[in-house]
Formats: sequence, structure tokens, C-alpha cells
Amino acid sequence: MDKDKLVIRKKTSIWSRLRRMILLILLWVVAIYVLAINVCFIFGIYTDGLVVNYSLFNLSFHLYKMLGYLIIVIGGLVTAYSVIHIRNLKRKAAAHDKNNA
Repeated sequence: MDKDKLVIRKKTSIWSRLRRMILLILLWVVAIYVLAINVCFIFGIYTDGLVVNYSLFNLSFHLYKMLGYLIIVIGGLVTAYSVIHIRNLKRKAAAHDKNNA
């Protein structure tokens, strides 16, 4: 059996790719911004804007704990969805092979 026939391919629309690209760019910008603020504080660079953003992003231990739980829950949901989606794709591939046999 040819390996290419086992893969179910769906062409992603340009809008979906553009939306994902914008989301990833925004996430990277925020991550780099938080990192830059922390580096500025390490080297002793203080401005009013940096102090406000530093206090915003470095709140309390309770908030970090909640963020950790949120990451774990989202990771679990993504894993469960992925397992279900892969099983459905395998079922479709088996049905497709059975119909073509």
C-alpha cells in the first residue's frame, strides 16, 4: 500500500493560515516584550512604563499557580482532542480502504 494514500490531506484556506500567522506573531511579540522587560530590570534600567509593565507581568505566586493550572488543563484538552481526531481519521482511512478493496 502506498504511504501517500494513508494520509488524509485537507488544504487549509489562506484566511486560516493568515489568522494562525498573526496569532503566532502576536504571541512571540508578547513573549519577547516580557523577556525584554525582565532583562531591563536585571541590568538596572528603570522607567515608569517598565515599572508598570513589570508589575503587571510579575504579579503574585497565586496568579502563576493559576496560570500553571490553566496550561495543564489546556494541554490535557489538546491531547484529548488530538487522540479523538486521530482515531476518527484512522477510522475514515479504514473505511476508505474497505470501500476501495
